[in-house]
Amino acid sequence: MEKKGRKWFWRIVRVVLEMAAAAAIARLRGFDFANPLALNARYLSDGCFVVGFILTGLGALIWISTTGFFDMMAYGVQSLLVLFSILKSPKDHPSFYDYKQMRNAKRNKPRFGMLITGIIFILASLACLAIYYRG
Repeated sequence: MEKKGRKWFWRIVRVVLEMAAAAAIARLRGFDFANPLALNARYLSDGCFVVGFILTGLGALIWISTTGFFDMMAYGVQSLLVLFSILKSPKDHPSFYDYKQMRNAKRNKPRFGMLITGIIFILASLACLAIYYRG
């Protein structure tokens, strides 16, 4: 149970850091409490969108990597290294089928946390943008 609590702690820390990054970007864009709400919503929209875009991209890559999509490319690079290396013999290199089976045995379950957080930041950006255009 302690390990699960630690996992939640680091998720909360990650989200707080992402929110701080969005706030920092909004502040760099011109966010100030003296500004009207509509103008501040524009700056918050910019900050949330930048952070959401980065998180969604990284989250999608992490999710795709857990599906085995990049296995063929990794095998190709490894094969080239074996082919041009004098330290390893090509006879000792596993076939693609064996390599794929080894990777499937070691593969983790899909992780969607960063992808979902990125989508939430993009939705928050759209909400702030709606406030900006209404105000």
